[in-house]
Amino acid sequence: MKLSKSTYRALACTLLIIAGGLYYFNREELPPPPTQEAKPAEVSAAVTFSGSSIVEQQDGKKQWEVTAESVQMNPDTNKARLVNFKAILYRADGSKLDLVGRQAEIDTKTRDIDMAGDIKAVSSSDGAVFTSATARWAAKERKFYGGGGITLTRYDTIVTGDRIEGDEQLERVKVMGNARVLKGGTPQ
Repeated sequence: MKLSKSTYRALACTLLIIAGGLYYFNREELPPPPTQEAKPAEVSAAVTFSGSSIVEQQDGKKQWEVTAESVQMNPDTNKARLVNFKAILYRADGSKLDLVGRQAEIDTKTRDIDMAGDIKAVSSSDGAVFTSATARWAAKERKFYGGGGITLTRYDTIVTGDRIEGDEQLERVKVMGNARVLKGGTPQ
């Protein structure tokens, strides 16, 4: 039996269709590439300002004022972190206490200020100079704390110690740890 050319073509087409079908149904499918979920943009919890100042007033009078090279405000914690700051604490008698340091953190709710790094305070009323490694201004108590080795120089008296606690004028102080008082000394 001899087949015609058209029968060969029909058989060839049928075999191709069957082979294609077998390949299609038996091929190995690759899993779809994983979709990457869009990550929400990270929101910085802090806002940074350069050359800013923060002022607290009560009854129209300044209580304190702080300026810094940079201020980083975290609205979640209500704290402001300051770098290379200068602070002025205004007293009821019109005098003031000027403070400088490398870092400070202000709790905007309590108005407490924690300071660190070469703290130096100078009183305008009597020229007293206070230095320490760390310091804290407790706004509610209106008290000043220092630590890490302190020095308080007023007139010809030099007080040194590990820690200090004093009023806002630094007139009444309590020195703790290796406390020494040198009367008639010269400031170094």
